[in-house]
Amino acid sequence: MKMPLSKGDELIRTLLLEQWHLEVTGIHFIPIGDSAYSYRVEVRPNSSYYLKVIDQRMSAGRRTAAHMGFTLPLQHLVAKLHLAEVNAPLSQPTITGALHAIHEPFLFALYTFIHGETQASAYPMAPALIGRIGQALATLHTIRIPEALQQRSPQDRLTAPFDADLLTDLAALETISSHDALYLQRLREVTWPRREQIRAFLAHCQEYASKAQQTPVSAVICHGDAWGGNMILSPSGRLILLDWESAVMAPPERDAFLYLGYLGTEFTAFDAGYRMIHQEPMHWHAQWLAYYAYRRQLRNLAHWLHNLLHEPLDAVQRDNDVTMIEYHCLDRLESVERTATELVASSGDERI
Repeated sequence: MKMPLSKGDELIRTLLLEQWHLEVTGIHFIPIGDSAYSYRVEVRPNSSYYLKVIDQRMSAGRRTAAHMGFTLPLQHLVAKLHLAEVNAPLSQPTITGALHAIHEPFLFALYTFIHGETQASAYPMAPALIGRIGQALATLHTIRIPEALQQRSPQDRLTAPFDADLLTDLAALETISSHDALYLQRLREVTWPRREQIRAFLAHCQEYASKAQQTPVSAVICHGDAWGGNMILSPSGRLILLDWESAVMAPPERDAFLYLGYLGTEFTAFDAGYRMIHQEPMHWHAQWLAYYAYRRQLRNLAHWLHNLLHEPLDAVQRDNDVTMIEYHCLDRLESVERTATELVASSGDERI
């Protein structure tokens, strides 16, 4: 979120003392993301932690909390493995051994604080960095998790439950008028003229999903949101992946599609790094890559539209979410269409 939780500092001090036996000496809000509150907290005698506060009054918060029975133990496992190519912030157990604490309606999760800058501003990424990302994700995809954890893992089943809500919210924009709040007028101005393009984009996504279903592939552990803003490159060159709330059992294309870019450069670098770790014969499936590229934009659009139309956001967050729709979603539809078309056309037998 872009603004701190109202009256959150007192609650944070109380919860960390009660649930983690940590005495807080400093709280620093981190204005990132759009579905959780982030903080760096300093505690006695001289340590720092990263605190994530999930607001379960919001639909996105409820979805995130529902998956944390899987994602928190998974992140804890990855951190404990101390792998050479990839790592994760270590989630901190409470005094009872749980990896989170609940104070309704909030869920609190505490992690080691990772110093350093994310790669959010590293675009366009250098081939060397993309190759490292390929190695990191290939390493993650080879991890075998305990059976008990696997039974709790969410499965990516080529469904997009947000489709119906997206179309409903899109249609609702027509009723926004000059009598409504300015942010709603701006939302309509940005989105409504693109409604037919959005509907066609959704139809193409569903077509790719149908084709992907005809090519079954094995599921692996995927991070689910491995873009530059969710990674820090350590001085040793190891990639530290942040924000594991989207982790899922899915085809490896679920992570790889983010690095399609220009097929001749970006994906070549990613693929080369990936195959340095995954040395067994393999192919990337074009229909799956295309489907995930489409679905990401639709999921983001559905999320921001829902927030703006249905959630009690503050003014700063509302402005942020409209901007995200305009400049980080709708302006990317054409490039996704073009890349997917080129990908499928160049793949021949639909494998890369």
